[in-house]
Amino acid sequence: MKHTIWHSLLLSLFLFFGVALAQPKNEVTVKDLLEQENVEQTHSQDKSLNTFIGWDMLGRETPRSSMQGFLTAARQSDYEQAANYLDFRNLPFKVEETHKAEIARQLHVSLDRALWVDIDGLSNDPLGTLPENVPDYRDLVGTIDTPEGKVAVLLQRVPFNDNRIWKISNATVAKTPLLDKYYGYSELGEWLSMNLPSYRFMGVMLWQWLYFSVTLLLYVVLASVGFWLLIRVTRFANLKVANYIQFLYGPLSFLTATILARNYADTSNVTFAVKAVAEASTLSIFAWLWFLWRIADLFKQKYSEKLIAEGKDHATYLLRPAGNVVKSLLVIAAALIWLENLGFSATTIMAGLGIGGLAVALAAQKSVENLIGAITLYSSTPVKVGNLCRIGQFIGTVEEIGLRATRVRTIERTVVYIANAKFIDMEIENFSEREKMAFRPKLLLAMPESNSQLEQFNVALKALLDNHELIDENPCRVYFKGFSPFAVELYVLSYIATTNFETYLQVSDEIHFQIMALLHQHQLTLASPELLSA
Repeated sequence: MKHTIWHSLLLSLFLFFGVALAQPKNEVTVKDLLEQENVEQTHSQDKSLNTFIGWDMLGRETPRSSMQGFLTAARQSDYEQAANYLDFRNLPFKVEETHKAEIARQLHVSLDRALWVDIDGLSNDPLGTLPENVPDYRDLVGTIDTPEGKVAVLLQRVPFNDNRIWKISNATVAKTPLLDKYYGYSELGEWLSMNLPSYRFMGVMLWQWLYFSVTLLLYVVLASVGFWLLIRVTRFANLKVANYIQFLYGPLSFLTATILARNYADTSNVTFAVKAVAEASTLSIFAWLWFLWRIADLFKQKYSEKLIAEGKDHATYLLRPAGNVVKSLLVIAAALIWLENLGFSATTIMAGLGIGGLAVALAAQKSVENLIGAITLYSSTPVKVGNLCRIGQFIGTVEEIGLRATRVRTIERTVVYIANAKFIDMEIENFSEREKMAFRPKLLLAMPESNSQLEQFNVALKALLDNHELIDENPCRVYFKGFSPFAVELYVLSYIATTNFETYLQVSDEIHFQIMALLHQHQLTLASPELLSA
């Protein structure tokens, strides 16, 4: 069941990625919008200098300056000014003076929704010398596809005060009603654009920010209710997946809402600027980051429970730094994807990070070695916190296994810090891993008067050990090992069935007194130290 749940989560992860990444890429990025805003600000600042640098106050001397002037005025919602850049001569319909601003607005909306104007691609020559399949007196801005055919957006040189200026061609102005039919805002969009302030941010109008924010909010509510109902149904059916959905409730709801809004939102009010902001996927990337962040927390929680169940509580200390590393990588990846979507080169950014990362890696080489050492200690567990060990020349208790060093409290109550990179290469004797403790008294006896004394003592000592409740049955050996100068040596091997050192001392103390009684009983004595050292 558990594997099925994880497989389902991973499958949903891949499905979400597939849906989110299946969107066609917009040719306009947020970077382009920012550059356009900068150009428009520059154009507005330079307009006051036109008296000195050009003969037309509106800067219509070249195709580029004329188109830029129209877009700047239109984006400032000054459509009366924008109308001065349109050629209203010889139209197939009559245009009232008061209606010219509305035609300029309709054309601007159509361009915003159907054609991204590349200002730098237009000629900056008063004669419009770029090679195009149009007459010399015209300059092609681009074409817009409609169900009734293509509409060319043209600039045209027209007479003006004994000179010639560039305006948007009357051939294009004549098609404005057709463009508005297919690319105008919806009725709600028209009303919002007319009644709300014309403030723009990154090319997106205030009403569009509000419109799509409300749309996203509705999808968030819809997704939240849907997952709430799913949790109730799965809990009623006693399915464990309900706990996972509950854990991921927030990010799942928000992620689902962003995907629904991205795929099913109303497109009748979408402009190139809106598409560029949407393609930046700021909310989608945040939703994915939040979702994967909680997935990392879920893995951490479940793996921690597994380690505790296996008796590896100490290994859980590693999960927090490991989780932080994973989350840091997620944030870095999300930031790079976001910058790439904005139009900036993630490759260049990564190259810069790579050089800085190399310097950091060289400086932190020892720290990385110690971190790997900590991971090795936690994963292979040669020692645990609280273990009594002999580590190199030190004997002591392990108090802490940190990310950099391991702290050992010695028998003398001093503290020794050993770098993890060095610790894992040292010879370690772990006394706490013993399942029982050896009892091997060294008995060197003076030469007995008869063999029977020694034999009877061996039998009695073996019986003493066999009958003691804390002496392990196997092995339990008592033998006459051999002769030493001025003494006979006995071989005694047994184990006290405890790992508690205090218990071991009490049992060995008891048996030592009983051995002394047996020596007196069988009239045996220990070999004289003077003779042994002679």
